[in-house]
Formats: sequence, C-alpha cells, structure tokens
Amino acid sequence: LLHSSFLDPKSHREFRYSRAELVESERFLRELRAFSRAKEAAGYSREELEETFAFLLFDKEEQAREVCQKGLRVNSSSISTL
Repeated sequence: LLHSSFLDPKSHREFRYSRAELVESERFLRELRAFSRAKEAAGYSREELEETFAFLLFDKEEQAREVCQKGLRVNSSSISTL
C-alpha cells in the first residue's frame, strides 16, 4: 500500500523508506468515533465518512514521535508532506 499510494505515479522513484509504522492511539480513535457519530447525525453520507489512510514522511524520528503523542491537527505543525 505504501509503495502504490503516490499522488503522482512518477513519485515512487523519488522516495526510499527505511521503515513504516502503524500508529493507533485509543484517545485519537475515541475522538475519531465521536467525530464520525456527530457527522453522521448531521446527515453526512457513508461515503463521506469512509476512513482512509494517510502517510506522513518525517525527516527525523523525533518528529514522528511527537505527532504520535500529540496528534496532528490542521495548522498545528510545520509538516507539509502528506
């Protein structure tokens, strides 16, 4: 999935990954479920609420640790590569 999920098909030649890690946080999952329930109650369709994956590319492991601990919110980070 990681190697086939590029916005630009030519991008796969530009990236080399040392490893990928799946991060799951109970706190963030609870927030996501509550958000989804609220949106569903507001009339959002199943398609609009469908979950997808995102991959973040970090230059330093410390950046990844911080996002895993604090979460990633709109305008809360200088990270621009998603």
